[in-house]
Amino acid sequence: MADRRYHHGYLRAALLAQAEATLRTSGVDGLSLRELARTVGVSHGAPRRHFEDKTALLAALVAEGFSRLGRALTTAAEPEDREFVAVLKDIAIAYVWFATDNPALVDLMSSSRYLADAPDALVRAREASFAPVRRLVEMGQSTGELAPGEVRRIEILIFASLHGLATMANNKMIDPLDDELISDAVNSLLTGLAPAPVLRG
Repeated sequence: MADRRYHHGYLRAALLAQAEATLRTSGVDGLSLRELARTVGVSHGAPRRHFEDKTALLAALVAEGFSRLGRALTTAAEPEDREFVAVLKDIAIAYVWFATDNPALVDLMSSSRYLADAPDALVRAREASFAPVRRLVEMGQSTGELAPGEVRRIEILIFASLHGLATMANNKMIDPLDDELISDAVNSLLTGLAPAPVLRG
């Protein structure tokens, strides 16, 4: 039987890989556990050993997406003893290219519409993926390169700018997209996030 080809979690990985491929070409509406089983070549009930329903499948896709994004951002932040601006630009470039390489997955990661049954796990996955940025913001504040304030708010401002840039690129409003443009966006963002000058009377 085809199911026997998969052991020790390989079926789950194969299902997730095929689900992401389907998401890329057909969107969320094109995903179904039965069709996924047919495409992977297993019995129609096999996916339910790993995913109770479509919502659980989507939640697993999102968690995997955040895990991959976290690895990309962690790699971009290394080594962490570099100058703040250099690390921020590398993280920005990593995020924008991840979002443009995986537009359907990032759209899903940015939505809560299909994920109501697994909020806690996904919040933890999201927070873990953005940890390198949180550490970087804290570093920028400690060195005086970023204005003081709530770290979370500054994180949101950074990713709102980068996500907007990626969305414009995905919609062909920016063509071509290159690292220099991403760096320019970071420079502009840093102008607004710089500490206010101290006025001396």
